[in-house]
Amino acid sequence: MDEPRLFLVRVWQHLSQFRAAVRGVDEAEPHLFDEPAQLSEYLRQASAAPSPPAEPGDATANAWQTPPR
Repeated sequence: MDEPRLFLVRVWQHLSQFRAAVRGVDEAEPHLFDEPAQLSEYLRQASAAPSPPAEPGDATANAWQTPPR
């Protein structure tokens, strides 16, 4: 069973301004957000189950890390 991931989430909202900072307890730097949708997407992706490790020599092993051109 995987260890749980813990996050510290800080949200500031004043009038129409929104700011949020999310930091994993094992991370040094926070992720900053200016929109609620960005924060929710980050947390949605963080809650997704990680994909299993690729087999050595698998051509698609690092495909998700390659930025689109």
